Amino acid sequence: MNKTHDTTSQSVHDLVARAHWAQRNWAALDHRERGRRLRAVRARLAARASEIAQAISDETGKPVTDGLFEIASGCVMLGWVANNSHRHLRDHRVSSRPYLIKRARIQYAPLGVVGIIAPWNYPVAISMQSLPFALGAGNAVVFKPSEITPRTGRLLVECFEPAGEDLVLLADGDPGVGAELVRSDIDKLVFTGSSATGRKILGAAAERLLPVVLELGGKDAMLVCRDANIRAAADTAVAAAFSNAGQTCMATERALVVESVYDEFVERVVESTRSLRVGPSSDAQVGPVAQPSRLVLIETRLDEAQNRGAKIAAGGKRLPYGPGWFEPTVVIDVPTDTELWREESFAPVLSVVRVRDENAAVELANDTQFGLSASIFTSSRKQADRLARLLHSGGVVVNDAVTGGALPGLTFGGVKKSGFGRLQGPEGLRELSRTTAVVSPISMRMPSLLGVMFNSKRPPKRVIETFLRTRYTGRRY
Repeated sequence: MNKTHDTTSQSVHDLVARAHWAQRNWAALDHRERGRRLRAVRARLAARASEIAQAISDETGKPVTDGLFEIASGCVMLGWVANNSHRHLRDHRVSSRPYLIKRARIQYAPLGVVGIIAPWNYPVAISMQSLPFALGAGNAVVFKPSEITPRTGRLLVECFEPAGEDLVLLADGDPGVGAELVRSDIDKLVFTGSSATGRKILGAAAERLLPVVLELGGKDAMLVCRDANIRAAADTAVAAAFSNAGQTCMATERALVVESVYDEFVERVVESTRSLRVGPSSDAQVGPVAQPSRLVLIETRLDEAQNRGAKIAAGGKRLPYGPGWFEPTVVIDVPTDTELWREESFAPVLSVVRVRDENAAVELANDTQFGLSASIFTSSRKQADRLARLLHSGGVVVNDAVTGGALPGLTFGGVKKSGFGRLQGPEGLRELSRTTAVVSPISMRMPSLLGVMFNSKRPPKRVIETFLRTRYTGRRY
């Protein structure tokens, strides 16, 4: 294996240089061979699922079954890239109007080496939103896992050995390793993490104009309409808020409920929350917060909200299992100018407010600095489509939540302070490719159009003006 502990600044640059050499061989392969090797990676990942899931559990505290779901998600991503990258990265023709003597096309080529800085909360699932897509586009990868999940990162990189030597290289260690990766000779960076860290990385990348994809924090809202299936909405809100102890960028942290169904929704959410299996058991639904120090901040925000009139309807206290354990917490009637409502919690806390109607829900949902994902519960498809267009969000899920990030063919990413750039799907492949616009003559014997135009006598001004008026002011245009 590559160096797996305390990667030094110099070794980061050495890893990038090795990756550049490996990338040349990888890029020379056709998509069919790349697909075959990525399927071999998928087989290796599936074969080592138990070992990797246990590492995820040991390092993050989440149940082993949650780790297995991450690996399943990774296998799905690998399969989609192996089977579809050729379709979305082939050259495609575009119209060459008004120059009908020309042909125009868009072509895609590998960037070179992509640096990936991955988070700890879903150390496999989130990594696999970019890693297979970088390879599918013909790149090599230098992979920096979180310092909280180094063993998981090492095991994941080992699974990519069937793709080729030095194609995916591990650079682990403290955040300084990630900073050095930004300064190295990579061709693009994908970072997933907090908005605060993303801002620092963007500043460092700007020093050398390194293009970046940032997948940052969220403050996702669920809109519950008057015609919603309240039981389904409430149960989904609980699952989306408390899965992974709320440590999910797409977690539902805000529920905006039309007042006519507010009481019924709150009653069901509280009932469902209190029935959750929480604790250090193999069948637990909710585990601990991986960074116990964060609970101090959450308690401060809860106190502020309560002092302003909010009520804790369920939970709100630490649990005796260890420093990171906290009850799944439901807070109702939360003032919308409190930190609990406006800032990302990244903990098992769901805030609920009542709204006058669906339009008020959209307005309040959009009143945030984040824009990663949102969900809508309604029995009307027309209503769902209308609200989805009004929400300022990178993704919207109807009558469910979170699931958009698990669909490999669907683009994923945020707006506002939730980041920019796109992962997954055709856009994710092209995001990690070099796009080139190619214009050529319909016959290779034709003279240069620019040369002919430049050396020709120009038409009178009135002729050009008449052409513009008749051509572009008609109803057709």
